[in-house]
Amino acid sequence: MNRHKRNALIIILVTNAILISLLEFFVFIPLPIPGIKLGLANIITLMAIFFLDFRYVINVVVIRCLVVAVLTRGVLTLAFSLTGGILSAIVMAVLYKKFSAHFSIKGISIAGAIVHNTAQITVAAFLIGQVVIFYYLPILLVSAVVTGWITGSIGERVIYEIKHKQVLAS
Repeated sequence: MNRHKRNALIIILVTNAILISLLEFFVFIPLPIPGIKLGLANIITLMAIFFLDFRYVINVVVIRCLVVAVLTRGVLTLAFSLTGGILSAIVMAVLYKKFSAHFSIKGISIAGAIVHNTAQITVAAFLIGQVVIFYYLPILLVSAVVTGWITGSIGERVIYEIKHKQVLAS
């Protein structure tokens, strides 16, 4: 992929990730467990992992986290979103690049969701200075499997369609 096409793809992925995150923030989706969200922007991270080099994946994640933090919850929440976003992107990229014969896109997404939730609860425990918050981790891990499967299913379909229709063909 040439530089211009790559840069256009990065811009498209970043803007879509921001829009999806904002939509998810502003549209109330009643979930039975407090603090749980679908994490639909991770569909974009999956696409970035599939179609871009890793350094650009990190760019997409970091820009999304910065913009969404400034526009929604404020910069104080940046530690949560950056830690979860970057660590989950690293794990998903490694699983895709090294172990894609063993993991489907859904499995990679579930792993990313588990890492994301674990990283965020670790940051919370560090910031409040209480390890008792880890009692909530099993609930978050179960929800990560469900939400990771949902985002992985959507991401798998989107990636298939992009490849099948050769949207990014030179």
